[in-house]
Amino acid sequence: MFDKMQVRKEKMTVQNKDFIPARYILTFLIFCGMNLIFGHRVCLNVAMVAMVNNSEYTESHAKGEESAHCPAPLSNHNDTKHVTQGPYTWSAYTQGMILSSYFYLYVVAQVIGGKMADYVGAKTLFGGATLVSSVLTCVTPTVASWGPEWLIALRTVLGFVHGMHYPSAYTLLSRWSPVQERGTHLSACVIGTHSGVVLSMSLTGFLCERHIAGGWTAPFYMLGSAGFVWMLLWVFLVFESPAEHPRISIKELAHIQTSNSHVAQSNKDVAVPWAQVFSSPPVWAATIAKFCGAWSFLCFQTKLPAYLNEVLHMSMEKNGFVNSILFSALCISAMISGKCSDLLRSKKLMKITTIRKSFETIALLGPAACLVAIPLAKCDTDAVVILLTSSMALFGLSGGGDVSVIVDMAPDFAGKIFGVSNAFASIPGILAPIAAGYFLTGNKGDLQQWTSIFYMSVGMYVFGAVVFLTFGSAETQPWGTRTTEQYCEKQPKIAGSMSNKDANILLTVPVLSISVIGDQKNKQVVVELEKI
Repeated sequence: MFDKMQVRKEKMTVQNKDFIPARYILTFLIFCGMNLIFGHRVCLNVAMVAMVNNSEYTESHAKGEESAHCPAPLSNHNDTKHVTQGPYTWSAYTQGMILSSYFYLYVVAQVIGGKMADYVGAKTLFGGATLVSSVLTCVTPTVASWGPEWLIALRTVLGFVHGMHYPSAYTLLSRWSPVQERGTHLSACVIGTHSGVVLSMSLTGFLCERHIAGGWTAPFYMLGSAGFVWMLLWVFLVFESPAEHPRISIKELAHIQTSNSHVAQSNKDVAVPWAQVFSSPPVWAATIAKFCGAWSFLCFQTKLPAYLNEVLHMSMEKNGFVNSILFSALCISAMISGKCSDLLRSKKLMKITTIRKSFETIALLGPAACLVAIPLAKCDTDAVVILLTSSMALFGLSGGGDVSVIVDMAPDFAGKIFGVSNAFASIPGILAPIAAGYFLTGNKGDLQQWTSIFYMSVGMYVFGAVVFLTFGSAETQPWGTRTTEQYCEKQPKIAGSMSNKDANILLTVPVLSISVIGDQKNKQVVVELEKI
């Protein structure tokens, strides 16, 4: 059957032990890159407190409204008044416009990011976007001094640049991650975003409160400069595909290529079957689940500091500490869930769709249960913090759920499809703060108003879970991979030419043993097949 395949069985001298596998280096640098861009994204949220001058402090509620508010310690009142001094007299509306402007073009970038990753190169796009983000972060203090309209323009561009990261990262990892490790590698993207929030908020709060290196300007300069160092490592250590890596071992290359035999290394000339994508219930189920989870997550990412300050009257230092705990719990949970989902998959203990649905259901319904209980805790600070931490930890289980499901369904088009899906899931970044602002208008720190926000998030979580359970799937879709003809045209020949029939068999017959021909430079791998 495979008489056209020229199989050589002579042995080569190959380094069998990798010090650090190339795919782990790639994943680590993607993790660091996500860490940086989310640090660039949220540092303004914290620094805004120190940038704005709120010297005319007003009472948060009237005497006749005491029953709807938690009592505020005098020490917290004084600390708040001290911390909120700054050079700019921006109104609350102006501050909201500045913060929400980030998402204006972020949604658009998600749609075109996947296609740009294919044409420009996923490595180039991810690295270039991080470099531009670093420059924009460094100049933020200067641009802020020109006026709020200039800062809004900068944040709009920053959001567009950041929108390129997820599609390009998914494109790279779909080529580099063996299917048995996919959940672990993809969850690293999510962990990087959340750990970036933790580090940025902690660092910014510390520098602002201690007035170190210029106070609120310091985090922008420090986080922006870190991006330049990261860029040097990215340029020299990351490559577009395993076959292009000059230092990858033959053993690792063979492992990746045989595991991802159905994944194309380049999709420039292959059109995404958009009609089938948009008519696919599993794609819509994953997208809606992302949207519902993002609604609650982004709402609390922007409003949680205000809740801790206005309702529970936490000082800025404690506020930052609690936020760090919450997002740290999210990072740990996402990391564990990705690894556990890979373990369940490799051991074949559960079907892949069952794995994804199980993790996603817990990730959505678990936080919903916690948010239902928060209004019942009222002013019990410890109970509220425990419930919020539990909510974030449970939401992190999405690392084994919707985070990986797009790559499972359509490995050859993961970057483009994820870009569109994540664009839809980014819309809450604009809508959720507006909806929260509607409920919070007029009576600062009112428990009943915050209860409405919690229950609105609960509804989103439950709806997303029901849709994903009903229509979700992690099976590779018929349209999710390139055809045999497309694959053979674009892929390098493996040990001579073969017919489409033989190529189709090569992609489906189990691999029992691997031998290597060629040299390290050409990266030519021959797969010996046995009939089962």
